Amino acid sequence: HGVQGEGVMAVAKHFAYNEQETDRFNQSSDVDDRTAWELYYPPFEATVEAGVASVMCSYNRVNGTHACENESLLRRDLKGRLGFRGFVMSDWWALHAPASDRGVDQEMPGIPQDDPEPWLSHNRLEASEGTSPSERHLEPALRILAAMHRLRLTERPSCTPGRGCSEALRSNQRSPQHDALAREAAASSVVLLKNSGVLPLPEAGGTSTLALIGGALSAESLWGQDPVHRMMPAKDYYMGGGSGHCGVLPEQLVTPLTALTQRAERSGWKVSASPSNNLTEALAAAQGADVAIVVVAASSIETLDRDTLTLDDGADELINALRKEGRRTIVLVQAPGTFLSPWRDTVDAVAALFLGGEQTGSAWADVVFGDRSPAGKLPIMLPKSASSTIDPSDEPSAVYSEGVFTSYRAKDAPSQSAFPFGHGLSYTVFAYGTVTRTPSEACPAPAVLCVRIDVRNAGSRSGSEVAQAYVAFPQQDDAPRLVLRGFHRTAELRPGDSEVVVFSFSAATFPSTDMGIGSFSTQSPFTSAPRARICAAPWRGSLCEAARMAAGRRTSRRRACAYNLLPSMGWMSGAAYRGSS
Repeated sequence: HGVQGEGVMAVAKHFAYNEQETDRFNQSSDVDDRTAWELYYPPFEATVEAGVASVMCSYNRVNGTHACENESLLRRDLKGRLGFRGFVMSDWWALHAPASDRGVDQEMPGIPQDDPEPWLSHNRLEASEGTSPSERHLEPALRILAAMHRLRLTERPSCTPGRGCSEALRSNQRSPQHDALAREAAASSVVLLKNSGVLPLPEAGGTSTLALIGGALSAESLWGQDPVHRMMPAKDYYMGGGSGHCGVLPEQLVTPLTALTQRAERSGWKVSASPSNNLTEALAAAQGADVAIVVVAASSIETLDRDTLTLDDGADELINALRKEGRRTIVLVQAPGTFLSPWRDTVDAVAALFLGGEQTGSAWADVVFGDRSPAGKLPIMLPKSASSTIDPSDEPSAVYSEGVFTSYRAKDAPSQSAFPFGHGLSYTVFAYGTVTRTPSEACPAPAVLCVRIDVRNAGSRSGSEVAQAYVAFPQQDDAPRLVLRGFHRTAELRPGDSEVVVFSFSAATFPSTDMGIGSFSTQSPFTSAPRARICAAPWRGSLCEAARMAAGRRTSRRRACAYNLLPSMGWMSGAAYRGSS
């Protein structure tokens, strides 16, 4: 399935704690075991369980030792406890020693500048202490070859990059199907944060005027090196800058200006546009308009952390000036991550798209005019102010002293959130049924508990919902109140249609807070006479039902509720910290 089903190895990265770009080659991320296993390891654990072929180790140090040479990180945790059976590759220039005995299996280009010989060469391994080069090459070779054979790469037509692959790598694989998929992916990722009823825009019949404003409306997709940071490919508002950047040709890029104008005219709107953040030009374009759409943005680039969470080019002043004119205002934000929205309470609608690629304009048009209902949910928390975030550290070590109390898990979560983690509105309404426990025989291993809930489209438009499952423990100083443990996007449901959503919880869902150094354990959340509630929408007591459950060893005196929260609740929030997802 997926990319590996097509004979392309997937790589999970960067392992681990590569949470800042500042001094990324030397800075040490100092993280305790509990925080690692409860917060930062689960995404990698999911890729291991899905059969990912490779994991890339990161530039930074982990508890003092470079990640790609960290035996505890790679051998003990990744290959040992997580059970990863693929191979570990280094990032470029991330290896500083012949460390194949510590868990790294493959060295990417970026050899030492003062010595052109790779760290994992036979000569370097021979010169190092310990086992012989042949023994130290054995496990890496076996892991790499095993991944190749598992994906049947030896049976597929292929070529070696740099040796006759240029034509294949540069070939044009564009097709109408690929264009449609790019549009679908972008549109389904739009997160509607606020809507006072102005969206979707209705048919206008030629009597209403729509003002399109903002420099991001017609921003280009950039090619070449970034003018400020010349080591890296340029950044733009469609994809991040850096080694993963891929510029889009002008004839392939669908800008917001093009798509919104065309779609508005089809609906009978007159369009007045000012594709810049110039206040004078913006106010002139908005003069007499019934609705103003402001497209604003921020960008980021590899190797540098963003200087500010404020949107680019005076966006806040632009939005405030337009809103003071008294017309209905819709703000569309294109951003690489979290951003500040000091104007959020004064505008009529806000939507966010996190780097939507070449079909960004089409995605905005599809959602703004109601061709599809928005279904995205925030994968991060959007803070009220920058004071709710943790700045990148300039110190040699960045101590993750906040532990697991990040985002919606933070103690001060309700007071710090502008828009909470998991939030996202729709043009329709979804009704959640009662959570019920699935019989144990129908619960797939290694799950110890499965629950099901009916999600029904109770509105008048078709739409898709992302149901989210949270485990909630009684309020304690050493544990977050809520922890996300599952999510599921339904099919596109027509009005009246429903879908049964099933969530499975393994023993790891209920981690122990009694952590030993270098160890991690899980415990059952149920007492010897368990009585826990499985709740959908916990603020509605009538939807909760008591259920007797028993699971695993009854060694914990905690009781737990598995919650399915409607993501629009403002109290489910937190600070935009490291690990904000």
